[in-house]
Amino acid sequence: MSTVHNPFATADAAERYAAGRPAFHPLVLSRLAPHLKGRDLGADVACGTGLSSVSLAELVAEVRAFDASAAMLVQAAPHPRVTYAQAPAEALPLETGKLDVMTVAQAFHWFDRAAFLSEARRTLKPGGVLALYDDFFLGEMEGQPDFGAFAKTYMARYPTPPRHREPFGEAEARAAGFSFHEERWKHPLALTQSQLVAYLLTHSNTLAATESGAATPNEIAAWLNGQLAPFYAGAQTRNMVYGAMLTVLKRM
Repeated sequence: MSTVHNPFATADAAERYAAGRPAFHPLVLSRLAPHLKGRDLGADVACGTGLSSVSLAELVAEVRAFDASAAMLVQAAPHPRVTYAQAPAEALPLETGKLDVMTVAQAFHWFDRAAFLSEARRTLKPGGVLALYDDFFLGEMEGQPDFGAFAKTYMARYPTPPRHREPFGEAEARAAGFSFHEERWKHPLALTQSQLVAYLLTHSNTLAATESGAATPNEIAAWLNGQLAPFYAGAQTRNMVYGAMLTVLKRM
């Protein structure tokens, strides 16, 4: 699988991520709980600023959290049962067959998939669970049908950088030694205009624009505020519609 550039490694990306990512993780992980056989040790891979790691700590006694970016780990939220360390997803400093669960939030598409799945299988106990999950920006705002037009303009102005887009399903999971279960659903998330702008500034789209020198964060924020102001007229918050996905892979 070809290598893709991950735009989340810089200090600027980490600061924006810490400031703007909503904590949707408990909502998704509540659906993971019934699939767990053991709850002693978990790992959170590509942990970023620790939102996913702290959420996993609500399900297991101890969490080992890893990210390839030192800048992200500087911003990671402290927790008495979470230990952070720098490591790539494909080479984790973990003993073989010790994990009850491993989670990956919004990052699987940046990995060398085959190498990571092999590493996950190595570190999980038999019957241990690898959970891949995401919460998608769908470009929908409740009660604002014109918001979709803004979303298209936004995506055209700040294109999505390359990532691994190959479909992942049961055949590939079983070939890697896992069973396969997937759930998808939608949910509302109430955001103020400033929160929505801060969130959009954490997208790989806007991070790539900043990294390339096409625009500064302040320039992007100013454009977003101008575009979003009409949608927030007369309202402090608006309900954004997000699409959640949880893929549960059990080590066979």
